[in-house]
Amino acid sequence: MSDKMAHGAADTHSVAVHFVKLVTDFIESRGLSAAGLLGESDLTLEDLNDPNGRVSFTKFDHLLNLTAKTLDEPCLGLKLGQSIRPGHLGSHGFALMSCSTGAELMQQHMRYSMLTIDAAHVVIEQSGNDYIRYLRSSLQDRAQLGRLQDELNMATTVAMARWFTNRNDLAPKWVSFQHPEPSDTTPYCAFFNCPVHFSRPETAVCVDGSYLFITLPHANPQLRQMMDDVCAGLVKQLGTALEPGWVAQARQLILKSFKAGLPDIGTVADATNMSEEELKSQLAQRGTSFRGFVDELRQALALGYVRDPSLSLVDIAYLLGFSEQSAFQRAFKRWTGKTPGEYRKF
Repeated sequence: MSDKMAHGAADTHSVAVHFVKLVTDFIESRGLSAAGLLGESDLTLEDLNDPNGRVSFTKFDHLLNLTAKTLDEPCLGLKLGQSIRPGHLGSHGFALMSCSTGAELMQQHMRYSMLTIDAAHVVIEQSGNDYIRYLRSSLQDRAQLGRLQDELNMATTVAMARWFTNRNDLAPKWVSFQHPEPSDTTPYCAFFNCPVHFSRPETAVCVDGSYLFITLPHANPQLRQMMDDVCAGLVKQLGTALEPGWVAQARQLILKSFKAGLPDIGTVADATNMSEEELKSQLAQRGTSFRGFVDELRQALALGYVRDPSLSLVDIAYLLGFSEQSAFQRAFKRWTGKTPGEYRKF
């Protein structure tokens, strides 16, 4: 694939202006003018004036790599992550800050991380008593985001978890990266304070299940609900602007079909003018499968439905296409670590 084609694919993805400011703030803290490096990345300070603005992922990625080279910072991603504050995440950051528990924080993060940068998506899976957060590329032309992006994301995730819980000693069980092990791993071990693995199939971080029950010092249920509504609206706008048409078509058909049971991949493929194999391939490029795509939609809907006291668990199971309430309860426990009834009490 030519560089022009690769950049064209990446340019359909974007990064929030407030997150770009994390980089420019760091550049300024080193006594340099951010304007020069922005210019070399085809960006200007004026581009960062709109609080709701976005810049292309390609330009942001170039800015990161240029900054690392100019400042001679091979661990730039780690250092940027350590300096992040909620304001660098915009509405998403304030939604996270107002959460009441680690479980809420994890759920909000998974639902709205794309507001910060949509070139990747977050998937959280339960494994025994542990929860593993995977970072997966959403770029059609790149299976991996690269070392800088991965390290920035992982460092940001851990730093924000410590900030929101007010626990600087909070440490994951392990962290893994897809890129090869660097010559000096000391900065990684010092920051994450846990085993760090390299050359692994997935970029991920694992936390103990007890994390979900941590109470957060900045909890504000009213603000969280308000920011949840703001973030949901922003996600809808972003999806409309950036998602390929077939994604929206597939999502709409699946949502409509839940009441009749599980959707059929053949029906969805026909509706998106693809064969089943083509649909599977497109979903694989987005880091998921048809089953995973359906599961993510079910999970997002379930969290909203369970918050609605007017809906019984039987109603919710029906609305999500489960054959029986017990199947829904098992799925909800897998998604959140709690039963629907326990989740409603938060």
